[in-house]
Amino acid sequence: MKTVSLCLLTVIAFTVNGSLQKGVDLEKEKAELLEIHKADRRAHFSTDVELLLSRSSDEFITVSDGKVYRVNRAKSKAMFDDYFRDATYHEWDDLEPPIVRVSNDASMAWMIVRTKVRRSQKNSTGQDKEESFVYAGIMTYEKRNGKWRRVANVTTMQPA
Repeated sequence: MKTVSLCLLTVIAFTVNGSLQKGVDLEKEKAELLEIHKADRRAHFSTDVELLLSRSSDEFITVSDGKVYRVNRAKSKAMFDDYFRDATYHEWDDLEPPIVRVSNDASMAWMIVRTKVRRSQKNSTGQDKEESFVYAGIMTYEKRNGKWRRVANVTTMQPA
């Protein structure tokens, strides 16, 4: 009898889990994530730190240069305030379509992008210094209170 009860509970659990997941529109979730990517592009061209951080979590984990960093919102804001100060973006364009994957229950997602960036920024003497690079990375997201939040990324860059 225990075996039958256990089997019945297992079937019910899978049925409930499957019916909950069927209600998730993965294409809609993917489109929402691609809209965030478009907003990131607008944030760079308008050097709008608030727009860029509007979908970030309070703690963000980033991996670059062989190191792992944990950054809170205040530190992220300070970094991007400095990075965007007196900056002008000439290019921030995808070199290939972003690759987006969403978990079946739409609680987590990731996006891989490859973007060409060309920007200039005034240095301490007031002269424009231009830089050009290709950014390739993966951004991870969690669904929190019905909204996608950036929680971590891995960044690579090479000169363009």
